[in-house]
Amino acid sequence: MQRNQSRIEAKHVNPADHLSFQPSRDRTSSRWVRASDRIAKHVITIGGIGTIFVVMLVVMVLVGNVLPLFQRNTLSPMVSIEASHATHAIGAGADEYGEICWVAFEDASLCFYAIQNGEPIARFEPQRDDPKNAKVTCLSIADDDSSLLFGFDDGSVRPVTFRFDLNFLKPADIDETTMASGFAVDGARILRKTGSGLIRSISVEELTFHPKYEIFSQPVTALDWRTQQNKSGLNESSVWNWSATDGRSICLAKVENKVSLSGATTSNSARWLNEGTASTPEILSLMVDSRGEQLGALDRNGNISFWMSGSDGKLVRTGTPTHLSLAGSESKVTCASPLLGRTSFLLGSESGHIEAVAMTAFEQSQELQSIHRFAFRDSAIKNMIGSPTTRMVAVSDDRGEAGMFYMPTNKNLLNWKLPETACESLFFSASSQLLGSVANNTVTLWRIHIPHPEASLSGFFSRIWYEGYPSPQHIWQSSTGNVEGEYKFGFMPLIFGTLKATFYSMLIGAPIALLAAIFSSEFMSSRWRTRIKPAIELMASVPSVVLGFIGALVLAPLLRDHLVAALLCPPAILFLFLLGAHGWLLLPNTLSIRWARFRLLILLGLIPMGMAIAIMLSGLVESYLFDGNVMQWLAGQSGTGWAGWFCLGILPISLLVAWFLSGPASPYLQSRASSMTAPQFAICNLGIFLIASIAVFLISALVGATMQSVGIDPRGSLLGPYQERNALLVGCILGFAIIPLIYTISEDALQSVPQHLRSASLGCGATTWQTTIRVVVPTAMSGLFSAMMIGFGRAVGETMVVLMAAGNTPLMDVNPMNGYRTLSATLATELPEAARGSTHYHSLFLAALLLFCFTLVANTIAELVRIRFRKRAYQL
Repeated sequence: MQRNQSRIEAKHVNPADHLSFQPSRDRTSSRWVRASDRIAKHVITIGGIGTIFVVMLVVMVLVGNVLPLFQRNTLSPMVSIEASHATHAIGAGADEYGEICWVAFEDASLCFYAIQNGEPIARFEPQRDDPKNAKVTCLSIADDDSSLLFGFDDGSVRPVTFRFDLNFLKPADIDETTMASGFAVDGARILRKTGSGLIRSISVEELTFHPKYEIFSQPVTALDWRTQQNKSGLNESSVWNWSATDGRSICLAKVENKVSLSGATTSNSARWLNEGTASTPEILSLMVDSRGEQLGALDRNGNISFWMSGSDGKLVRTGTPTHLSLAGSESKVTCASPLLGRTSFLLGSESGHIEAVAMTAFEQSQELQSIHRFAFRDSAIKNMIGSPTTRMVAVSDDRGEAGMFYMPTNKNLLNWKLPETACESLFFSASSQLLGSVANNTVTLWRIHIPHPEASLSGFFSRIWYEGYPSPQHIWQSSTGNVEGEYKFGFMPLIFGTLKATFYSMLIGAPIALLAAIFSSEFMSSRWRTRIKPAIELMASVPSVVLGFIGALVLAPLLRDHLVAALLCPPAILFLFLLGAHGWLLLPNTLSIRWARFRLLILLGLIPMGMAIAIMLSGLVESYLFDGNVMQWLAGQSGTGWAGWFCLGILPISLLVAWFLSGPASPYLQSRASSMTAPQFAICNLGIFLIASIAVFLISALVGATMQSVGIDPRGSLLGPYQERNALLVGCILGFAIIPLIYTISEDALQSVPQHLRSASLGCGATTWQTTIRVVVPTAMSGLFSAMMIGFGRAVGETMVVLMAAGNTPLMDVNPMNGYRTLSATLATELPEAARGSTHYHSLFLAALLLFCFTLVANTIAELVRIRFRKRAYQL
């Protein structure tokens, strides 16, 4: 008994004691694992920090190239030159390098001074063969500061031409002691050492006092002088266009100077005159246009009229009506000056306002309009001068206050106080880098630093009234044919084009990608899904340049020749899909279950069937709706606007009818369907679909007739003339490019929805479609929205497709049948050719910064929405 009892006791062993005899587990990691963890930790940390650093570096580069656009403008005093002369100084100028200043006096003599130290270097006087000893009354200077026109008190004018001789010398050609300070005056030439080590030599040569032209019997009161030169290695010729007035009569003249191979100069001149009367308002200022064919005249009352050459040497008034300026109607004109390009008159008034009057183009004519007007001070404007290289204007009032403005944007660039309140005139150097004033035979010079006068927030993003346009507009035009062209850096057409490209690409690509993802995730078998998904993802491997090439050279002509058929294809295919879905419900359960595996093939077969139906109906639709030619209809050459409203109304009215059937009418339809059998419900559902389809067409026709009856035509606003490179074409190509991106992310998001949610919904009696729409899609909404935003960013930054297939025209038009230009395409085409450091160059970096901000804002919004949807999905 004791032995058996001891055996029994031996069998009852404490489990804890039994476990204590098991060998202990080694919880230490190997050295290789610990080293790998440390390496991975440091690599990930360095990679993350490096990524953030690179992104911040990109932002810093962009911002660093944008900030120079808004740098502070400066004006620094240079020198005051005392022009000692027996007569009064009436005007001055300077060469383009800012080395030599010339001063003109009442006796028609000219003195030249070194700007560095004010030392006189040359003096020229005309031959005193005039018995009347006429005195200069007015002066006009050419834009290049190499010629001028004197007006005398005997009614005559005299051209004076000269030029600056420019040479670059080696340091060995000049004595070292002479150039010790890097600057020297050597007789009549100025020597300055350049940054490249060469010595620049500038001197005055070939100053010529040309013969006088006798015009009026009264003193000349105003002049305008313009020269055009054509130079080549074997020939040199020039054309002078000038105008003069004695206050009542006006004269326009043209002189052609031709130089033969032997060096002989022949001049041919022509003059046209309009003699005024005592009742004629006093002429204050004149402006010859850039071609020398028209003459603008401004009188004391503020009226501007245009004249042109006629027969028998007479000036005749053009068809442009006389324009009364605001300065003339609200105040009094005190001074005037032409603006660069000579299509605008600059006016100064007693009220202190500055006004620009320009020729603007209307539908069938041209008219003068006051396109700019702003206030400088509350005192009268006394002097005004336009820059010869930009559309800057310098003004001074009768209190000695001076300012500088950029006329297209009315931007105040500089303000300063003149040393002499009795300033008689202002002038720019030929390069607009120097500004000077003449007062009491004293010439004061300032160096101005305004590298980007065109840059301003209003100029970039506001409507600007440019010369030649009937109203303020957003325009991008970064290049011109000559220096007189007006640069236009309005970003709104580029931003609009970017959003337009994104809208049409998302409108076409996003629904297809989302529906494909839903179908493959929820309705397609895993066997087909594993084949279809890689095929769709393979679409992303097609380079965008190939897509653009195919779109521009292949799809564009096809879309042009078969536009109606192409527009009918999507609704025809969609209608067959919906009709097939309702027809599927009519099948017996045995057939529907047996044929379920062929649903994808059936759907694929409906696509060519829909295309065939669209092609068959295209001729009938074009003949009935568009008078037989859709291109002429879009151009407004045939048909009425009813067809346009009918086509535009189909999509929104279809959505409205679908909302009505699934919303307000849904309880009634469900109550009636509850008493039906499955075949009856299928037939009723098909009938409702057909009735709704007919209702969509009828309502669209009614809306079109209503809009037509009130005289509203969509052509010219929502629709317009067809261009081969258009938004519809780019939307198709770019939609093809973003489909695989949106599809892949959306399909992954749908697949990540827990299976028990689907099982619970199906177990409650919901259909697969109800489960997808009400359970799966809301749960995966964060991923779906992220896919949409990533596709949006892909469309915003696309370059090659829009560059090759969008027409590259900066227009602001919602018409899908014309082209546009995007920010990315502008960067690709213009940045390589932009002059480094120019306003155009830095403006393109601003465009890149805007593009970066677009994607940043889109991604930020996507992340915020994704987090919100994710929290809601987590609660499920």
